[in-house]
Amino acid sequence: MEAMAAGCPVVSCPVSGVPELIGHDVHGLLAGEADPASLAHALERLLLDPALRTRLAGAARQRIEVEFDARKEALRLHRLMRKAVEDAA
Repeated sequence: MEAMAAGCPVVSCPVSGVPELIGHDVHGLLAGEADPASLAHALERLLLDPALRTRLAGAARQRIEVEFDARKEALRLHRLMRKAVEDAA
């Protein structure tokens, strides 16, 4: 997420919540888990294709700006915590 916010093209594996954050060929590239050849292929694609790097980095940055604004997330968390306290009372 931090690399996406910094405007870097990203490569990751589809583990945990990563596929919910990175759409393959949309916001970054997903390489097969425990698959060095898949990782090498994804990195090679980025290295050899400047337009792909630019497109993915831009889409990733935009996704973070729109969907993961720290102020919005803090307010959401505050509301959830307040509700939990009120429900417990």
